[in-house]
Amino acid sequence: MKLNIIHIGASFLLICATLIGVNAFAQEVKNLTLDSDTLNKKDKDAFSDFKIDKGSKSADTVAKGINIVDILNPVNKTKVSYSWRLNSKTFDLEEQMAFDTVVFLSHLVEPNQKNFITQTYLGNLGAPIQTDHFFERNFDYPFLFSRGYSVYLHQTISGEQYNVKSPHTVLEYSTGGKKKEADQILKVLHTQNVNRYLNLGIHYDYYNTKGMYENQLTRNNVVSVFGSYYKDRISAQATFTYTYIRNKENGGLEDDKFIQDTVLEASLVPFRLNNASSEYRQRSFAAIAGYDILVKRTTLKSVDGIDSTVVSPLVTSKLIFDANRYTRVYSDDDTVYYKNYYINKYQTHDSIYLLNYTTTALLELTQIAKYPGIPGLRVWFTNTFGNYYHFKPTDFIFERENSKIKTNHFGVGVFSKSAYLNYSGSLRFYINGYRANDKELFGQLMVLPWKSMEMPYVKGTVLISDREPDIFLKNYYSNNFMWSNSFEKEKRFMIGGMIGAEKWRLEAGYNLIRIVDYLYFDSEGLPTQSDNVTATSAYVKKTFKLGGFYFVNKVLWQANTNEDVLSLPTFSVFSSLFYEHELVKNVLTGQFGVSGFYRTKFYADAFMPATAQFINQREKKIGDYPFADVFANFRWKRATLFFKYEHVNQGLIDSEYFTALHYAANRRVFKFGLSWIFYN
Repeated sequence: MKLNIIHIGASFLLICATLIGVNAFAQEVKNLTLDSDTLNKKDKDAFSDFKIDKGSKSADTVAKGINIVDILNPVNKTKVSYSWRLNSKTFDLEEQMAFDTVVFLSHLVEPNQKNFITQTYLGNLGAPIQTDHFFERNFDYPFLFSRGYSVYLHQTISGEQYNVKSPHTVLEYSTGGKKKEADQILKVLHTQNVNRYLNLGIHYDYYNTKGMYENQLTRNNVVSVFGSYYKDRISAQATFTYTYIRNKENGGLEDDKFIQDTVLEASLVPFRLNNASSEYRQRSFAAIAGYDILVKRTTLKSVDGIDSTVVSPLVTSKLIFDANRYTRVYSDDDTVYYKNYYINKYQTHDSIYLLNYTTTALLELTQIAKYPGIPGLRVWFTNTFGNYYHFKPTDFIFERENSKIKTNHFGVGVFSKSAYLNYSGSLRFYINGYRANDKELFGQLMVLPWKSMEMPYVKGTVLISDREPDIFLKNYYSNNFMWSNSFEKEKRFMIGGMIGAEKWRLEAGYNLIRIVDYLYFDSEGLPTQSDNVTATSAYVKKTFKLGGFYFVNKVLWQANTNEDVLSLPTFSVFSSLFYEHELVKNVLTGQFGVSGFYRTKFYADAFMPATAQFINQREKKIGDYPFADVFANFRWKRATLFFKYEHVNQGLIDSEYFTALHYAANRRVFKFGLSWIFYN
């Protein structure tokens, strides 16, 4: 089915125009004008710390200007910590929760666990992970060989930025298991404002596993340094990220019976690879610089006779720069694990490299607050170039040369924000280069009839794309794998919607996607293309509360039309029952309970160490096994602590506790951890 992107794009813009009328009743957006009559003196003093500078009694005093707080939260005058990120699809600035101080299932510290979805992974912390929810998988990966690590990586162009009144430091640490097999997580975040306009910070994550089984050692180090500056008409933010991940590869069990049918010590269970490892490195830098070409100045009169001026942008220009360097090295000395050996039968040392630079020039016309619902407009032009390398047989004869990549695209976007309705969308046309004639339409919508997420609200998304396959899917050569493909563009049509109400602790959603010329890795570990796949999912997340008892549940259902190329669990379930009690009034709160994950049987993907890909398999179904934890969580002032027995049910039922084909989960283990927020 060929999708007419241009016609659909025109329809999308027409829908946006229709939404203007729908939103005509919304209140005037207050980030352009602030009603001084609604602010008492105390509020104005708090407001001035971030929002406006007070001048003399002269009405023509010019304020110091606008910063990110004016854009993100013009109503909340008591909030002192802000966090935001750039949505790289629409270029919206999206406010985030700056610091989570709530003790809610704080024992769920492994990546993606707080999404309450089961995962296919290699059984140990720090190794590649693939979520079982098809609609949460990363299909927009920048580097093919790192997509299994995406849950550990920091975003650069879309990384979080902060603005805080006092220095904030967040320290998280957790560990579990015996000394010789322990895993550890360490996270450190520090951010502070040098002044009210300039913020600097550093973020470091460390994941380490010695391994309950043989050859499971992992060491993941990810560090980001970031900063932002917003004053007058100038805005700027930048992030530098360095990632180094080293994993030993054991290739999975020699035979599943060593888990299913025996009680061998974990360290004695035999695996297929004995001296294999992979290293992944990433260096990224992203910066955004903006200048408000045209602004609006609004004078606020106060009861104390001191007038203030708020400066709000109307037309803004931005320059966005994003540079990334990715490398992966895989090595082993195995002679029987792989089917093919194209270079050396006795030793493998594969290396892959990708470098790209992306520059975007963007012009933004701000939404006119006087007429709520009329969208703001963005237009941009993006240039991407770089080079990449993988081994070629000609490297033995000629001097090695990296292959060049280049592409350009033009984009247009719309956005609107109000108390009742928020929407944004983008349309991209790729003009030339390796992605010539690619197209992408993305839109998102949020309706809040009661102007609050406490009461029922609705979200919706749509994605339509016609995309060239990844450069490494088309051509690749290594010791164990080689391919040269002429794939068609992969075409996707996806819609999704959800309804929620925080007051009732309820969320439900539905997703549908149709993929033409679906790309995947087959059972031989080779990229291939099928005809059509249609997948759908529906979920309900609900928390029940009775006195101090909480019952948290999420149930996900999935189905697809081509199970030969895509296998998903029909049902995935998370459930937790716990009792919460204030042990010391206003000081110490505790939670005591049990939680667990479960998925029905399905052909969970296998893993190919040489290429770091999850691949299709029809050898064995995995699932129909619950993973249960018993936990105690505590919040003491600014600190949260947890203690848990993970996989407490191991040995009580059957031993089918596999997480991927021939990869087993850790056995029963005790873990504990601490999270502490420091601020003045």
